[in-house]
Formats: sequence, structure tokens, C-alpha cells
Amino acid sequence: MESKNIPFIEIFDNIPGKGLDLAIWNSCYEGCECLSCFAGESQNNKICICEGKNMSNFDGQNRLNVDYLDENWNLNLFPINECHSECLCTDDLCANRVVQNGPYFNFEVFTCENRLKGKGLKTRDFIPMGSFVIEYMGEIISLDEAKNLIEIRSNQFEPNYIMFLKEYYSNKKSMANTVIDARNYSNLGRYINHSCEPNLFILPVRIESVVPHAALFSQRDIFAGEELSYDYNGT
Repeated sequence: MESKNIPFIEIFDNIPGKGLDLAIWNSCYEGCECLSCFAGESQNNKICICEGKNMSNFDGQNRLNVDYLDENWNLNLFPINECHSECLCTDDLCANRVVQNGPYFNFEVFTCENRLKGKGLKTRDFIPMGSFVIEYMGEIISLDEAKNLIEIRSNQFEPNYIMFLKEYYSNKKSMANTVIDARNYSNLGRYINHSCEPNLFILPVRIESVVPHAALFSQRDIFAGEELSYDYNGT
């Protein structure tokens, strides 16, 4: 993706961009009343409203509960919502705050042998299967703005850095798009290249807001020194 050395400003969370409905951006989910989210139960012995029907999104080791994934690494029906600032639980008593507290591994930006790929990102650490690795961050923009930018950058022979994070509703026919533009503002996730045999996959994860985060998880064990990749066509 980084075939040209295009500078960007590092950010540590997504930011609102052109065309985004700020009412959606500022919307907030209700917090849970759990004392501990390790068991997925509230203080009233009810299901945690953040984890919902999944019962447990993560295994307590910053890894996905793989029981809720199908063979294509898609969530089985229910989305991931993490606990957040409106919840009564705290970091030390909650296993449902993985993406917001990551990443948990060390990375290295390097120059790829293939000049068309430009730069890439590799891990310095061993990453177990199902682990949260990194987020793809940028400006959250509207679909119309994305179409406009893609045309402009295509005419200028520039990479566009735009990700369409797709979510299908339970009927599998309706789809929602969250558009992330990492051209001017982003993080190290910007350097991750495409592969038809990737070691990462993307899941939408919500943290307080209805606007999801593009969280990359490992779909197998990844060893230190390996380049990180995901399928651009799978987003």
C-alpha cells in the first residue's frame, strides 16, 4: 500500500472527517452495571449488555473467543461491543476492553523487496491465533467523500488509503459501510499490505460509539519477523 512515501500525522484514535454525520459520531451506547465482565454477568446476575448475546467476546488473554467465529473468520450473528467509560466495571476487572487498550505487540516498518508494495509492517513478537493485533485508523468520512477522493487520487496516480469496513445485517442482504481514510491521519496499521493468503482478518468493534473500529486479529499463529497482511478485498 505504501508505494509512495506519503507523510501522515500519527493518531491514536479515529477522528471525524468530511461529510460525516456528527450526530452519529457523538452517539454513545449505554454502559453496563457489571462489577466484573470476566464471566459476562452483571451485579444483578444478568447478561452484560455490552457483551450481549455473545456472552464473552474475549478469552481473558486479549484473544477472541473463537467459538463465535465461522470458517471464514466472520462473527456468528452478533457484533462485538466493548465495555467503555460509561460502564461500572474497570480495566482490571474487565476482559471486554481489548481493542481500546491495545496494541499489545511490537512492530517494525520495513521496505519491501517488491517495489510496488513499498513499505510494510512486520511483528517483532510471536502473536497467538485470535489475538488483537492492531487497528486501522484514520478519518471517518462519508461515502460520497470517499468516492470523490478515490477519483482525485486515481487521476494523480496516488494510493487512496481508503477502507470500506462492511457490516452485513442478520438477513445478509442489507449492508452498512464505515469509511476510513488513512491518507493524512493514521497509525502503523496504514503500512499493512494486501495478501491473498493473509495472516490477519478484520472485524468491526464498537467502543462506546455506534461508529465501529476496524480491528485486525490474527487468523493463525504469527511468528516474530513475519510481515503482517490482510485481504483488502475482504473488508
